[in-house]
Amino acid sequence: MFTLIFNAIWLFMPSYTPNNFAVITGGGKPIDLGRNFIDGKRILGDGKTFRGFAGGFSGGIATGIIQYQSEKVLNFHIFTSLSFDSAIYLFILLSAGSLFGDMAGSFVKRRLGFERGRKVPLLDQLDFLVFSIILASFHSSFFALYTPEVILVGIVITPILHRLTNLIAYILRLKDVPW
Repeated sequence: MFTLIFNAIWLFMPSYTPNNFAVITGGGKPIDLGRNFIDGKRILGDGKTFRGFAGGFSGGIATGIIQYQSEKVLNFHIFTSLSFDSAIYLFILLSAGSLFGDMAGSFVKRRLGFERGRKVPLLDQLDFLVFSIILASFHSSFFALYTPEVILVGIVITPILHRLTNLIAYILRLKDVPW
């Protein structure tokens, strides 16, 4: 069971980290350019910025590259079972999926009348992961690495990890709220 949990965390790390990097690098012009949707509410809100997206996207890919290189040094093979180019493509899909999922969650929260920073259980914890899985499933080796068991464990442990990392970011004053 430990191996399965480790593999799930390891395989989803390029999905887990982009939103953390986005918090650290964010600010500036919002992706929705301050515009409202047809319902009169902001499309995404001020928390989703171009700079945060770029930083998150780059950070997720960098995380994957560090993992790939670490596997070579530590002599175990998860991502290194792929060629470097194929792994980079997977990291791009996972990172982009994570950020698009988070934006989709923000879009839904605005439609439901939840303000920025307001907690919405499961939506906050799983939107990024679901989009990562969907986008990365277009990679030719996705189903060889991400077995149904790995995906299920990822879905179960992600809310716990999400809560823990957000609490740490709050303590470090990187986030305004602990969720």
